[in-house]
Amino acid sequence: MKEPTRGDDGHNPRGNTGESESYFHLAVSGQLESAYFPMGPDSGALFGRYDVVAGPDWELVSGMRSGITQSAKPEGDYRTVVFNMPLEFTMKSTNPYGWPQIVFSMYGNNLWNVETNRGYGRIHCPLMGTKRTMRAPLFVPKFSNIWSAAMSWITGVNPEMRDPKILADGSKHKGLATESYGELVVTLQAISRGCNKMALDWGQSYD
Repeated sequence: MKEPTRGDDGHNPRGNTGESESYFHLAVSGQLESAYFPMGPDSGALFGRYDVVAGPDWELVSGMRSGITQSAKPEGDYRTVVFNMPLEFTMKSTNPYGWPQIVFSMYGNNLWNVETNRGYGRIHCPLMGTKRTMRAPLFVPKFSNIWSAAMSWITGVNPEMRDPKILADGSKHKGLATESYGELVVTLQAISRGCNKMALDWGQSYD
């Protein structure tokens, strides 16, 4: 007797293999190691938030799309604030358009003990391969109006972005006035699976 290929409910009892053939997966792991400021941070303690941003065809499979670090102060070296915040997530997509990026937002208190932003930064996730250490320059938005800029200098409150995730799309922050100070040190490693089935080739793949 011929073995049935579908169950009574019309589904394949051996499992649906269509999804695995139409997607490739990207697993990213690493950490936000530290923030470095050439003349030290402008506040005693800092904390940060990260957001994973990707194109419309990307879907989060596991891990967290966003997270917040602990509050940390410089120790030893006054120019460096160590976080060691773990980063780990897996995404899948039908194509590489909108490759995942990580947007960072840093915050700290000013002289008046008022919380304000201390810079934004972003990095692209690596394609795949060995662990990489990347540096993301930090920048702070600036007022274009001279009076608003003067009030910002007096109060120590920097302008904040309503949605920092727009930094992942260059067309959405065109013309933004910023000032660069400091950088983030991020270590990431990525593994991709299913690329060969999708005819995608950017190096050695673990399929």
